[in-house]
Amino acid sequence: MNERTAVKEWSALRDRLSMMKGVAVSFSGGVDSTVLLAAAAETLPDDHIAVFVDVPMLSERQRTLARKIAERLSANFITIVLEWDDLPGVRKNTEDRCYLCKRAIYGAVRDAASDNGCDICADGENSTDRSDERPGRRAAEEFGILSPLKELNIGRGAVRGMLSDLRLGLDIVKETCMATRFPAGRAFAESDIRFVEECENVIRNASGVDQVRMRISSGGVRILTSPEETELLRSSEKEVLSALSRIGVNDAVIDGTGYKE
Repeated sequence: MNERTAVKEWSALRDRLSMMKGVAVSFSGGVDSTVLLAAAAETLPDDHIAVFVDVPMLSERQRTLARKIAERLSANFITIVLEWDDLPGVRKNTEDRCYLCKRAIYGAVRDAASDNGCDICADGENSTDRSDERPGRRAAEEFGILSPLKELNIGRGAVRGMLSDLRLGLDIVKETCMATRFPAGRAFAESDIRFVEECENVIRNASGVDQVRMRISSGGVRILTSPEETELLRSSEKEVLSALSRIGVNDAVIDGTGYKE
């Protein structure tokens, strides 16, 4: 994607946002919601809010980096904290976990929008995202959440191109919900989430990789990183497995296939 294309997509996004009297962006700190928030902060500096809904399945790393990104963008940042009691059924980890979680998150975004005089709520879903692979899409529709990137046919490649070519200079959070580390149907507790978070921090420190996913299954533990960092993780296998063993994880293996977002 060249710079001219990025500018064209950016201009279209800003034009779309300029038609709104005010917008509440459901902000996670990920690539898509960051681009949407950057456009909102620039287009509607006094008429936007970035709503970061803090749920127990997030890592402290994601919380910290999301706040830093919002500050870098001079966004009007709001944090809404939801506890386990606000997320009924999520810890059971059934197939509808994502829907239940997103329903709680979008409800919080809608409430924050109402409290701050924003008529419109928007998320970062792009045109590459398939609705049948995103269980939370149904929740977004139920709460009337718009997806400007998808409306404008802006896909994943274009979003990343805007980040790169427009030189937003941001460290994007490469994290996902910690619940994804557990197989569907296996319930988890707060202690399980925090232990996996601790393990992933240990893996980062032992290997030097940035992106870590520790997948737990009945067959043991698989450790993955991004395709770009797979060789670095492999080269640190002895150090990683030794560090994990010291905190009680003795059945881990390095998965060399690379984690794909």
